[in-house]
Amino acid sequence: MRVMDLAIIGAGPVGLEAAARASRAGLATVLFDAGAVADHVRAWGWLRLFSPFEWNAGPAGLEVVRGQGGEVPAAATLLTGAELRRRYLLPLAAALRPSVEVREGARVRDVARADRLKGEALGDAARADQPFRLLVEESGAEAEVFARAVFDCSGTYGRPNWAGPGGTPAIGERSARRAIEYRIPDALGAQRGRYAARRTLLLGNGHSAATTACALGSLARAVPGTRFTWASREAHGVPLRAIPDDPLPERVKLTRRANAIAAEPPPGCEWLSRSRLLAVAQVDSRGLEVDLEVGGKVRCDRFDRIVANVGYEPDDRPYRQLQVHACYASLGPMGVSAALLAAQGPQGGAPADCLIGQGALGPETLRNPEPDFFILGAKSFGKNSAFLMRTGYEQVADAFALLGRNTARTAEAR
Repeated sequence: MRVMDLAIIGAGPVGLEAAARASRAGLATVLFDAGAVADHVRAWGWLRLFSPFEWNAGPAGLEVVRGQGGEVPAAATLLTGAELRRRYLLPLAAALRPSVEVREGARVRDVARADRLKGEALGDAARADQPFRLLVEESGAEAEVFARAVFDCSGTYGRPNWAGPGGTPAIGERSARRAIEYRIPDALGAQRGRYAARRTLLLGNGHSAATTACALGSLARAVPGTRFTWASREAHGVPLRAIPDDPLPERVKLTRRANAIAAEPPPGCEWLSRSRLLAVAQVDSRGLEVDLEVGGKVRCDRFDRIVANVGYEPDDRPYRQLQVHACYASLGPMGVSAALLAAQGPQGGAPADCLIGQGALGPETLRNPEPDFFILGAKSFGKNSAFLMRTGYEQVADAFALLGRNTARTAEAR
C-alpha cells in the first residue's frame, strides 16, 4: 500500500500554496481538485480584487514561480480573478507538477482513517498510527488514496446558502434552484443579455450583493426596460454599512456606490429592507413568481431573473467520519471560529471585516481532535465571509509547523 505524506483537497490559491511548501519540504504530495486548477477563481474571474497582489500571493508560491524564472505582477497591482489565475496561479501549478502529483477532475468524496472508526480512540494521538483513506471519484470511477496528513483547502464557493427564511430553502426554491443565480453575475459583460431589459430580484446585503446592485444600476441607466428590486434582511438605513477607517479604497468606493443606488434607485428599481424570500415558483422559461415578506407583510411579485448573493457554507460531508470539532454557528473548525469571535469583540452586528482577524489566528486555532487533519482557507471560516487569501497563506505555514512527527520523519529520511 503506497502512502503519500500529504493529500491536499482543492487546487485553489491556498491549496497551491500548501503544495508549494510541501514540495519545498520534500513531502510526497498529491493535490486534488474536482474541476481544474483555480476553478473557483475562474468563476469570478471578471471581478477585480479589493486587495493588492502582494496580499494574494503566498511566499512559498512566489518562491516557486520566481525560481522557474517566472515574472509576477507588481506588489500593489489590483488584479481581476482571471488575471490572478493566468499570471500567478496557473504558472505556479505548472511549476509544481514535476514534484507534486496534481490530479484535476478528481473529487474527494470521503476521508477517514484506514482502520479507525469515528468513535474510536477519541482525541487520542494514536489515531495517527493509521493513515487517512481518501475515496476519490475520477473519470467516472472510484479509487482510494492513502496519506499521513490531509489539508482540506476546498473552499466554500461551490456550496451557496439557501435564500429562504433562517438559511433554509424558501418554498419551491429546491425546484427552482437551477433558475436562480447564486454567484455574482457578470451583468455588464458576458451575462449582459440575461439582465438587460429584464426585471431582476436581488437578494442579499453583503459586498457580493452590493457588487451586483451596482452592475444592475449601471445597466438600468444604460438599457431601457432594465429594472431590479434589491431585497435585504437588514433593518438599517442603508444596505451596506461602512467599515470604520477601511484601508481598502476599492471597498470604500463599492460601499458608497451601493448605498447611493439604494437611496436613489434608477426608474423602476427599488431597495427593500427587512425583507426575506418566502416562496418561489418557475412558471415558464423566463418568469419566476415569488412571495416576499417586506416589513412583516407578504408581497407577491414576478421577475425574469433572481440573483441570491446570500453567502456560502462549507461542505463537511467528506470528513464526517473524522473527529472534527466544528462551530455550531459558522460550521468552521472550532479553534478558528472562536479566535474570530474573540477578535471581533463586542461589536454586535457590525459589518464583517476581513482585516479583523489579521494576527488573531495562530497554529493552535487549526488543531482538530483528528491528528494531522487541517481545514484551511475560506473553508476554515465556515459561513463567515470575512476571509483574505493572505490569511489562508498564514494558515498553511502554521499547519506545516503542526504536522506530526511521522510525516516530518518520512520527509527527512528522503
